[in-house]
Amino acid sequence: MTEISISIPVSAQPLGKAVFVMLGKGFDEIEALAPVDIMRRAGMEVFTVSMTDNRLVKGATGNLVVADMSISDLEPELIDWLVFPGADKSENAVNLNENLQNLISEHWEKGGNIAAICAAPALVLGPLGIINKVKATGYPFLKDDFERAGGIYSEDPVVVGERLITSKGPGTTLEFALAIVRKAKGTKTEQTLRSGMIIS
Repeated sequence: MTEISISIPVSAQPLGKAVFVMLGKGFDEIEALAPVDIMRRAGMEVFTVSMTDNRLVKGATGNLVVADMSISDLEPELIDWLVFPGADKSENAVNLNENLQNLISEHWEKGGNIAAICAAPALVLGPLGIINKVKATGYPFLKDDFERAGGIYSEDPVVVGERLITSKGPGTTLEFALAIVRKAKGTKTEQTLRSGMIIS
């Protein structure tokens, strides 16, 4: 068997406050990469972050993605939005270690913005108390986990709060991403994207 080597570019460096999409092993590729694409089209500074020091991350359907940076490169003071795609309940992407949990909690407590889709609202944000007594949504099969964490489950495809945006799953990804754009860049930018991308 021929060995193949991959040349990984130097880690990206944000110029200021930015959006960071967190990639752990088993992340849902649509829920992670479609929002990255849409937010960049909107002119937002967006970076993918491996949840480990290995920037090569394997997604749920086997796609290998080279993250823009590793978790050790992430400077908390530069975080505007943290974005969490979903994953199967058994995967690392939704089973965070203590350091990552602390990073999210501190970001939230300091008034930061968070967006999470599919399993992430229940499994990432739920244990941290972020959805407690909050109207939000997530993957329907995890409704019990969601409510055990104190969340007020909504059947809406996307729920937008003051600093929290949640969404149901792969099929609601475009609306999820556009909701982040609307919150960050305004309705005019969102409508321009909808028109250009032919999203009704």
